[in-house]
Amino acid sequence: MLERILPTGEKVDAFPLATPQQFMLFMSMQYGADYPVNNIGSGYYWQGEMDFDLMKDAVEEAIARCDTMRMRFMPDEQYKVLQYITPKSEMQIETWDYSDMPLEEAHQKLLEFSHKQIPMFFCEIHTIKLMKLAEGYNGIFMKLHHLAMDAFSVKVFLRDIMELYLHKLKGTPYPKPMRPYIPALMKELAYLKSEQYAADKKYWEESLSKTSEPIFTDYMLENRLTIQRKEHPTHRFADIHSGSPAAKAKIFDMTEEETDALSKMCRENDLSLCAALSMGVRTALSVFNNNEEDVSFKMIVDRRGSLSEKKSGGIRINFFPMRSIIKPEMTFAEAVRDIMDVQNEIYSHCSLSFAEMLAERHKSMPADAKPDSTYDSMGFSYQPLMIIPNVDEKTARSAKGVWYNNGASMIPLYLTAKHRANDGGLEFIFEYRLTPNPEHDLDVFFEKMRAALNLGAADPNIKVSEILEKCTIKNGD
Repeated sequence: MLERILPTGEKVDAFPLATPQQFMLFMSMQYGADYPVNNIGSGYYWQGEMDFDLMKDAVEEAIARCDTMRMRFMPDEQYKVLQYITPKSEMQIETWDYSDMPLEEAHQKLLEFSHKQIPMFFCEIHTIKLMKLAEGYNGIFMKLHHLAMDAFSVKVFLRDIMELYLHKLKGTPYPKPMRPYIPALMKELAYLKSEQYAADKKYWEESLSKTSEPIFTDYMLENRLTIQRKEHPTHRFADIHSGSPAAKAKIFDMTEEETDALSKMCRENDLSLCAALSMGVRTALSVFNNNEEDVSFKMIVDRRGSLSEKKSGGIRINFFPMRSIIKPEMTFAEAVRDIMDVQNEIYSHCSLSFAEMLAERHKSMPADAKPDSTYDSMGFSYQPLMIIPNVDEKTARSAKGVWYNNGASMIPLYLTAKHRANDGGLEFIFEYRLTPNPEHDLDVFFEKMRAALNLGAADPNIKVSEILEKCTIKNGD
């Protein structure tokens, strides 16, 4: 804890940034004001009445209960940026009435607002508006700062708002308290001097710098490693990070029935849905790369094991390299179990910063590898189902969660699998850089991924070789 004085003369307790915050700050500084990578734009809407006065009260109370919704930042000579928590929010919870315009136009306006840079120091960093939309939709729009919140903490905060709203509206039980942020932050900062840090560093040293060299597997049909091998025939890595971070998003869906079948198969075979979805991703990558057995991608994990970590807000995401070598004679279930075992082993060592993991990886890379040379063409994360309560079942079935792409991506392709608010079916958000444009490739990629998942859900004992054969890329794909 550091005592600092604000421009108003007020003394505050300030704290250094945790490792995930430092990473996000570095990325925002690298890309500049034109690419607001730290903006999180999201909305939660439903068809039905909303008591706007009660909802305003609920939002204000939820902000008072969540420390990171009252987070501020300040510049600092020693630490560059410090964070502190204000006792009271100054946020104005206004109502925006877009009900006179088509839904698509309203969402476009909110998307454009989500792209606007958030001021950094000594000020509110979050925005929340109550929304009136066309076709009888009402709800909440949020534009939040990624140094203070991540996807998981946004959902926990939204659930708290809705539970408070229903308590005020219908007398449902008052929600259990949130947890304080500073103790969780102090634990994060103490990690860097802990025995666990030393153990994690040793684990990644042995896992990355002392194993065989992986091979780059591309999500582009025009394989970039193949192109680069014309000049460097022995390369197993590729250089794909040059160019603008300007990005768009493309969304695909699995039906509720497909999702239920996949979830049921996982339950019956004691498999995690995250590992099954990872199998879908790596199968599509394998198909795109001549049925390659050795597939790697970046896995994004939200490190929240305890109740304190889950309910204290903040950002706890980290990246790690997810490598799997799946033989064609294995069954779908066996392959998923292999992936699950790798993920479970890694999860206990995933607090080491991604920069340190990359440093370990580069120790074993060929001498001509660049600092951003990679074996991973894309990143993947899965957001488990979190039920957001609503007024009644009819209203809940109309609910929509909307993610507003901020127009920039830190990596060439970032795939997020999440559950739709209304029916729990899986939604796949592909955030992709515009150069080179992979839009057609993503249509094919999702088709192969979906097919693999459906084949595995229908028969977990199907051979991987059969899946690859059924998912072969054909002329016209």
